[in-house]
Amino acid sequence: MKNKKSSFGRRNLILALMLLVIANAVMGLVLLHQSKTAVQTQIEQRMLDIANTAADMLNGDALETLSKDDENTPEYQEGLKMLSYFRDNIELEYIYAINPMPDGTFTFSIDPTTVDPGEFGSPIVTTSALQTASTGVSAVDKTPYEDEWGTFYSAYAPVLDSKGNVAVIVAVDFDAHWFHNQLSHQTLTIAIVTVISLLFGIALAMTISRRIARSYSELNQEMSELNEDFKELDKLITLSSIQKLDLISGKQQRSTLQLLASGETYGTKGEEDQIADIGSGLQSMQESLRHYISYVNSQTYIDEMTGVGNKIAYQKAIKIINERIQNDAANFAVGFFDINDLKPVNVQYGFEQGDDLMFATARILKSVFQQKNVYRVASDEFIVIMEEITEIGMKDLFKKMDEEIQKYNDEKGKPPVLTIAKGMSIYQKDMESYRTVFIEAEANMRKDKEIFHRMHG
Repeated sequence: MKNKKSSFGRRNLILALMLLVIANAVMGLVLLHQSKTAVQTQIEQRMLDIANTAADMLNGDALETLSKDDENTPEYQEGLKMLSYFRDNIELEYIYAINPMPDGTFTFSIDPTTVDPGEFGSPIVTTSALQTASTGVSAVDKTPYEDEWGTFYSAYAPVLDSKGNVAVIVAVDFDAHWFHNQLSHQTLTIAIVTVISLLFGIALAMTISRRIARSYSELNQEMSELNEDFKELDKLITLSSIQKLDLISGKQQRSTLQLLASGETYGTKGEEDQIADIGSGLQSMQESLRHYISYVNSQTYIDEMTGVGNKIAYQKAIKIINERIQNDAANFAVGFFDINDLKPVNVQYGFEQGDDLMFATARILKSVFQQKNVYRVASDEFIVIMEEITEIGMKDLFKKMDEEIQKYNDEKGKPPVLTIAKGMSIYQKDMESYRTVFIEAEANMRKDKEIFHRMHG
């Protein structure tokens, strides 16, 4: 009777381990695919942020009239100075300005490259992202292109003139090898975790099926070594600049793997108890991988610089709201915020002071409106979408925001002073889409900014 029970336990164990190995393999493939997509999105967003920030620093009215003979003019030198700053202080291959031509082609404008710069008026390789930027929308290459300087991925951001037309386009080139190395480096850690977990599952299944009668001390040693492997993987995760996961959800208790390594779950227990503990250990590893997938997915929607929602999260929120409007179930308000005089601050006090104002703005918006409702949509522009709120409620929050700004400036006690232009709009039943509410909020913000400039010259 005892032998039949033991045989039954072994068969169930082998079947359970085979299922766990298959599940780990499938989960590993899903994890690799999702993490690669998330990391690529983050890298592309960083490229766009650099291009947009550089474009915001340039004067479109001055640059659109430049010709090849204007190299010594103040307008040309000012644009060259701004682009040179980004070239010297940010990790990128090239940065330069592009002229969109009437016939749909593109040529070099200002190129601060010190060795072999692009000659003013010489043609530039046209990509779909560059064509998109010429319509006024920032874009990044999805596939690399090759020219006489090498093979690159590029991000493009339009520089608008005072009439809202595209004057020039800022291009930021990143070496294709750098791009692929960044992508490979970030996914390498996840691949190692997945492969080791899968290999361990296979090795454990083979070991138990062939050597179930072996003493617990050998299995305990294997578990201890596995625990050390996970410690090394944890170091790899930290070094790869991905934040360390809380794999046990904050519970102050030892994991099954720690108990196995200490020997506390073995020694006096029977075979069936040992099998249960091993199964629990594998389930714990599987749960850890699920947490990691969840973490990587969450990073897709976070603005790396400020910690609020990024453009991807913002577009997702808009889609949900438009669906609610179609179903007559919408009730929301939009707040539009723009830091006043950020360009002069960057020029007079330096970009670090400008970044401090942006970080302070993000902190204040998260404090007042809650992080889940705040999105960064441009270099210094933020959107807040509040559900189930009245106009009085929004005004109260705007008042609280003013108090927080004043508190920040008082505590800082020195220039530059933080001021934020703001505007709001409340959804009404006759509004056909989210964009109608957004346009009204933006218009109110522009009025607030005009009042600020009239009062401060």
